[in-house]
Amino acid sequence: MKTKFLNCTALAALALVSAPGLTKAQDAYRGKFTLPFEAHWAGATLPAGEYTISLQDAVAPYLLRVRGEGKTAAVWARGVTDQPVANGSALTITGTGAGEAITGLRVAELGLTLSYSVSKRMTAPAAAIKMVTRVSVPVRTAGMSVAAR
Repeated sequence: MKTKFLNCTALAALALVSAPGLTKAQDAYRGKFTLPFEAHWAGATLPAGEYTISLQDAVAPYLLRVRGEGKTAAVWARGVTDQPVANGSALTITGTGAGEAITGLRVAELGLTLSYSVSKRMTAPAAAIKMVTRVSVPVRTAGMSVAAR
């Protein structure tokens, strides 16, 4: 009986500690951007509008949270370049022939360039794959101090 009570108490404590919003760790980076048109980002479809992004850690694996326009998505970086970034933070958007896809994120404040996969639905059929125009959308730091790496 006593063991059952201790197990229940431990589980309740664990649930409280791990509940979203109760523990607030500072993100390594937070930014804002305006998407001028619908785009696909690693499987998520984002309509045109205002978005915020947050990168919890400045070390691999890089998980980015995207929020805005009634959407919330979590996207994993496929690759990363770790070197000084010129021209400020920005998204790289590539036209695929089947629509627009976000294929990169430069985070100047952290010296990172993250790359993202284009979802299969954006590249099928194989004959239609034709990466065309590239657009750069500026990303503004969202009112925070950037965490040191």
